[in-house]
Amino acid sequence: MKWPGLVPLTQRLLYGSKDAPKATYSPGVTPTTSRDYESMNQYYRWFRQDELVRGCIVANAFFACMSQGFETVLEPAEPQELSEQEKEKLLEDHAYVKSEIDELNKRVNLDQTLFIAEVKRSIYGKCGFEIVVDEDLIPESLLSLESVSLKPKLNESWELTGFEYKGKSDFYQPEEVLYFTNLGLEADYEGLSDIEPIIDVCKTRHEILRKDLPEISMSLWAPFLFIQADTTGLSREAADQALKDLVKAIKPGKRVVVNQSVEGQVLDMKPDIPGLTSLLDKLELMILANFKTPRFLVGKPVENRATAYAELESYVQGPISNIQRYFKREIERQWYDPQTRRILEKEEKLKENQPLPVVVKHRWNPMRVSDIYQMAAAVAQLWGSYGNGPIGEKREKVWELMGWDPAELEEEK
Repeated sequence: MKWPGLVPLTQRLLYGSKDAPKATYSPGVTPTTSRDYESMNQYYRWFRQDELVRGCIVANAFFACMSQGFETVLEPAEPQELSEQEKEKLLEDHAYVKSEIDELNKRVNLDQTLFIAEVKRSIYGKCGFEIVVDEDLIPESLLSLESVSLKPKLNESWELTGFEYKGKSDFYQPEEVLYFTNLGLEADYEGLSDIEPIIDVCKTRHEILRKDLPEISMSLWAPFLFIQADTTGLSREAADQALKDLVKAIKPGKRVVVNQSVEGQVLDMKPDIPGLTSLLDKLELMILANFKTPRFLVGKPVENRATAYAELESYVQGPISNIQRYFKREIERQWYDPQTRRILEKEEKLKENQPLPVVVKHRWNPMRVSDIYQMAAAVAQLWGSYGNGPIGEKREKVWELMGWDPAELEEEK
């Protein structure tokens, strides 16, 4: 895509303000500092509150972006026009380009950035990172921006002209932001949230787990007791006090003696626990099916090893491959190509309209399903049923063994 109004690279600031990010930090107003779930963005709320939703999104992001890592590969821009000797010479002469790109990736922690990008675009449908540069216009970090505050701006030809941020129009130029969408069905640069189809499921699970089950647990060991006391002849104040004293005196296993007419009736509630449990299982399956995450990756036991292996194989070849394919193309277009041009302009005085002699490609390391399954199965055995295995309830150890981000546990405390 050509962005309108571009001038030669040497005459403009491609990557935003020097020395500091354009976006500013306001203490106490970032999304993660609040626990007022009702006022949160509805998609982010259920990522925060529903442990299964969070587990699925984090598992998908981890296996797609961090499980096996990635490598960069230097290739000729037009390999079909070169002989093998010419290709080898070209790559040898430009090996420094790959080295600088690798150093940049390390500098901005690109693998962690892609992990965060997958989590956020799954939640919000879109996400962006400001490319923060040093005084030499070399990227030094990628600043994660609030997705709900970042709005793409397009002209009548559907060309991206910039981004509005926190109500400030044209706050960013297109090249100042790494921008990713999820299920971008239209050309409007607005994606779709993966949480949107299961909002009602999340609400139902929340009601059952946080409200219904605690009330049911109470009613199972302490049934409701209906008491009728005859307070005839007592003043209103005396009658109220007598009822209060009676309520205080009635305790499980205690004898109560009164000199008034008192009748009691036990209302034994018999909730359908098996039916409620079955409903919870179905709600869990709906969430797992929505994110296409294998059960055992989020701590849900499986009965058949062969079925689990086949499920994981489909998971890697389907959703994970799709995520990786998307990021590969976007990273090459938005990150590697512009950085390659910047490096060649500096080192070889490459002109703006001159095509790149070499390009850097993003290659995900192959993921072996057997290794993932064996590790997950081993961790599940160490965890045991309800945390009664050799590693007990040490969730930190589970996260460490699986290679997941321990910061996710810190957010829950």
